[in-house]
Amino acid sequence: MRIREIDVSKGILILMIIFVHSYIPYSLAVYFSYILASFMFISGYLFKDGKFSKKFEKIVLNLLIPFVFLSLVGYIIYYILNIFIGYSNSVFSNFLDFVIFGYSTFDVPVNVLPLWYLYMFAVAELIFILFIKLRIIHFIPILSILSTLLINEQTKFFKIGVALHGLIWFYFGYILKNKGFKFKFKNPFLLFIIFSGLLSVVATFNGFDDWRINSYGNYPLLSYFGEFSSIILTITIAQMIRSDKIKRFFELFGKNTIFLLGYHIVLPGTLAVFVKDPVQFLEKYWFFYYILAVFILYLFLKLVPENLIYLLEGRFYLLKKSSNINEGWMFKKRA
Repeated sequence: MRIREIDVSKGILILMIIFVHSYIPYSLAVYFSYILASFMFISGYLFKDGKFSKKFEKIVLNLLIPFVFLSLVGYIIYYILNIFIGYSNSVFSNFLDFVIFGYSTFDVPVNVLPLWYLYMFAVAELIFILFIKLRIIHFIPILSILSTLLINEQTKFFKIGVALHGLIWFYFGYILKNKGFKFKFKNPFLLFIIFSGLLSVVATFNGFDDWRINSYGNYPLLSYFGEFSSIILTITIAQMIRSDKIKRFFELFGKNTIFLLGYHIVLPGTLAVFVKDPVQFLEKYWFFYYILAVFILYLFLKLVPENLIYLLEGRFYLLKKSSNINEGWMFKKRA
């Protein structure tokens, strides 16, 4: 049975990610940099035990194939654009490092850069499954802290460092679900006020929590408090939304997080051809761009059939089997 607040929470989170990637000022982005922990917590909460072979198959189909496919699509799009803008002569020089190790330096095309999270998440879930099979999952908090203290830069080692850091939230989501946590609080507004304050303090003193490069701020252990705060805030915000229309809006985004991760820069970015200096425009009008980007993505999700969404995000196994798939795309209505 689906928990509606979870889909709403995922929608809130992916909209925050789009917000951070809209060239917002650093002084604002720092407060949103702790939100990735919430995705890990939700995924741990939803995790169900099963055979390793079945779990591995789902990871490949839902994460690794989409990661490689979306990366390739992103690179090709960037290559085509590069013909006109002449930004780099070696667009594909880091492609193998990215798809093999999840190594994402800043010379990775900007429309591909966010995909490192899919790679890391696949590695994290594989580690978690292995720890369950070995019955050592309760060592995860210790390994997370050790990883945070000892690995403070990105390495070509399959994102294991950041996977271990983030697994503590996957672990707590899994444990709390088994303890009967219903993804709701008795007094969400009070918790929202308290943890908004805590997150503000942590972000102010600790700085940017950058999982991509294994950099967790000025005081790495302090990042855990900011990440925990982001989890509480995500749950409370989703719980406090009462309007059914607003819930459906967030649910639409929450049910399409992989597609949005791959295309939230690509689709609105097509408007760049109409702007003389896109970067300068984004830095100056970032808030306007964010609203426009959300509007474009919303229309796309509402109007495009779900089979085409699955195709574009690389989850080919979800394509509906029918004798006339094009007809199915034409008449299939999205929720």
